[in-house]
Amino acid sequence: MSGAARPGSCAGLRLVAARINGNTESALESGEADLAIGLVPGLGGGMYQQVLFEQDWVCLSNPQHPRLGKGMNLARYRAEGHVQIIAGTGQKLLEAGLAWAGIERRIMLDLLAFLGLGMIIGKTDLLATLPQHIGQTLADMHGLRAHNCPFEVEGFTVKQHWHARYHQDSGNRWLREVVRGLFQSVSQS
Repeated sequence: MSGAARPGSCAGLRLVAARINGNTESALESGEADLAIGLVPGLGGGMYQQVLFEQDWVCLSNPQHPRLGKGMNLARYRAEGHVQIIAGTGQKLLEAGLAWAGIERRIMLDLLAFLGLGMIIGKTDLLATLPQHIGQTLADMHGLRAHNCPFEVEGFTVKQHWHARYHQDSGNRWLREVVRGLFQSVSQS
C-alpha cells in the first residue's frame, strides 16, 4: 500500500491477491503482505487477528438438476458427480468431514480455485461442496441452488491477520477497517 493514500481514499493503492501458504507469515512480517484473510492455520507469535465471520458449508447444484428436485440428501450426494476445488485451507476440513462420513465422491473435475465454478455448475449436473459465503455468492450470481450440506463438516472462522510490527501503522489500520466493514454484513446474516 502506498503512503500517498488518504483515509477513505483508494488513490495510490494496489491490491494483489496471493495464496495462503508456507510463506504467508514471513510476507506479513516483512511487510510484503499487509493482511492475510481467511482460514490461516499455523501462524506463529507476533500476529494479530480479527474475526470477520463464521463459515459453514453448502452444496451447489444446477437449479434444474434432474435428480435433485426433491432436494439434497446423503444418498443423492453420494450418487452424483462432483467438482473438487483442490486449493484452499478449508479443503482439509471438507476432506475430514467426507472421511468421517465414509463418503468417497466421484470427482469429475478438479479446479485450482473457484473461478469458473458457477458457470460449470450452471451448465452441468455436477455438484460442488464449498464454504457457505462463496457458495451463496456464486448461487446468487449464477442462479444456482444452494443446499445444506448433507453430512457434518467442521465450520471455521474467517479472520484477517496482520503482523504486530504494523499494528499501529495508519495505512494498515485503515485497510483493516475497510476489510472489517466489507465483511460486517456477512457476519450479521
